[in-house]
Amino acid sequence: MYGLLAFITLPWVIAHPRLFMIAAAGAAYFMQSSGRTLHDVHTEIASRVAGILPADLRRDDVLYDRMTVIFLHLFVFRYFRLIVHLISFWLFYRPTPVPRNPTLFPSDCTIILPTVDPENRDFEECITSCLRNNPGAIIIVTVGDQLTKLTKDIIAPYKRRFPNTDISVKTADEANKRRQVAHGLRYVKTKITVLLDDHVFWPTERFLPTILAPFEDPKVGIVGTNKRVRRTDTGFNIRSFWNMLGALYLERHNFEIRATNAIDNGVFVVSGRTSAHRSEILKDPEFIAGFTNERFFFGFFGPLNADDDNFITRWDVRHGWKVKIQYCPDAMIETTLGTYPKFLSQCLRWVRTTWRSNSASLFTDGTIWYTQPWCVYAVYWTSFVNFALFYDGALAYTLLKSPLGTADNLRYLAAWIFCTKMVKLTPYFLREPQDLIMLPGYFVFAYFHSLIKLYAGLTFWETNWGGRNLSAINNQPGGGDGDDDDADDSSDDSVDGGVQLPPTAPSSRRRKTAGSSSSGSGADDGSNPAYHPQAHLARQAAPRHDGSGVPAVGSCILILVVCAKSGTYGADNQALAGSCLDRGTATFSSLIKPAAGQTDRKP
Repeated sequence: MYGLLAFITLPWVIAHPRLFMIAAAGAAYFMQSSGRTLHDVHTEIASRVAGILPADLRRDDVLYDRMTVIFLHLFVFRYFRLIVHLISFWLFYRPTPVPRNPTLFPSDCTIILPTVDPENRDFEECITSCLRNNPGAIIIVTVGDQLTKLTKDIIAPYKRRFPNTDISVKTADEANKRRQVAHGLRYVKTKITVLLDDHVFWPTERFLPTILAPFEDPKVGIVGTNKRVRRTDTGFNIRSFWNMLGALYLERHNFEIRATNAIDNGVFVVSGRTSAHRSEILKDPEFIAGFTNERFFFGFFGPLNADDDNFITRWDVRHGWKVKIQYCPDAMIETTLGTYPKFLSQCLRWVRTTWRSNSASLFTDGTIWYTQPWCVYAVYWTSFVNFALFYDGALAYTLLKSPLGTADNLRYLAAWIFCTKMVKLTPYFLREPQDLIMLPGYFVFAYFHSLIKLYAGLTFWETNWGGRNLSAINNQPGGGDGDDDDADDSSDDSVDGGVQLPPTAPSSRRRKTAGSSSSGSGADDGSNPAYHPQAHLARQAAPRHDGSGVPAVGSCILILVVCAKSGTYGADNQALAGSCLDRGTATFSSLIKPAAGQTDRKP
């Protein structure tokens, strides 16, 4: 028990050593004045807990059995937060109502929409749903002459159809979401800035008034929404299955952010699919500098392109701004998500983001320890140990090895685990009951996701966007021309000063590999006789060393999972494969990285 207590309290000691010393001194004074030892206090607590336990748990051979104690600790550590979240979700949470006499209106909003694919099937619907909310301005930020001209041609009809909204196209110097957003911020003149992804839809025309309501509180700096995945594929087939997985992914997020936001105003992230911000926060030069040059792991890796929404959320919390989630029908967004193999790549990228961002929140920043104390336990700390495959296995094993390990109790545990996993999924299956037939497949994937999470933690330094070939976009003609071609946009003549985009720091992770194409995509057209698909995977996935001397270690844990395929490397590629460690890692990567040409989306 003391080991588990130390495990839980160690981060608090690191974050607040003075507070810990004060608390420890107070506890020592209490025990000294009462004549009790630490063992006496523990015994009294154990006896009081035993008084509320079922009769079969009160026996000394059960209560003081090591496996029973471990099982109870694992059980309480996981499910205490679920019970609290259920209460918070249904009883405590209330969305901010739209005031009768608001001080902020849709015309006070500027929408920044970064895109590198204006021809995707969702882009025009995204623009239309946004314009129906009558924002003051929409700034579309793309890259290069070709995409800029194409985007302007696409939005020309919308300028005529919606004359009350100022629609402009800006050209950033790099296909990088952070730098595209920062470039768009130069032209923002309104009080509120809404960041929007190009595959997101606002189903209602009351969306903007609803997400503006929390900003009536001057302490609120950022507002998030509830999200729903559009079911683009239906029926009992593989495409429908992956689409369902994407929908359930966001359904679980909705539950978490509503529950935690009602307890201590905390969330693990305000999703960048759609988020509203006070412009004064995003236009701060200090924010721009950090946003476009964020590095991690003691500065060894970066600058980051992904994790943009996590950075913004942490920035708001660190600077004392309140976070509000508007969870109601009028604040719901729809998005497309869940196609194979892209979804596996997205899961890998999102989990890597979790490892990086939660570590930064807990140990680098530390603000959440006193602003969001519940989330420290229920969100951030839990994320490091919440591997369903291993955690459920540990629960079953410790119960089986304890005096309570009867067949009936194991069945009760299995039923409990099943029911608790369904808590967050129930709203979805009430809307889509026909998908219940694919529920077993969901549980298989949920356990497989533990392996993805483990692999992501062992390769946390990888910051690529999956299959999106941003290098090829940047290498298009005119890809680095900035805004020189935007002279026909009336808003270009008046740029809000004070927001300068700092240069991108060179990345220590950038390097060219043998057989890479001139565009930097790392692909090969087959003209290179030494090229082999598995060898290419070895180049991309093999453990590397950067200039800091920090090795990419730990991947050997995965060899037991993936070594069965390691024989796919031919003799000509043995030099590239190197070792069984390299081959195992590359093969596992091939299971979760999308095929060449697949595009990826920001979560």
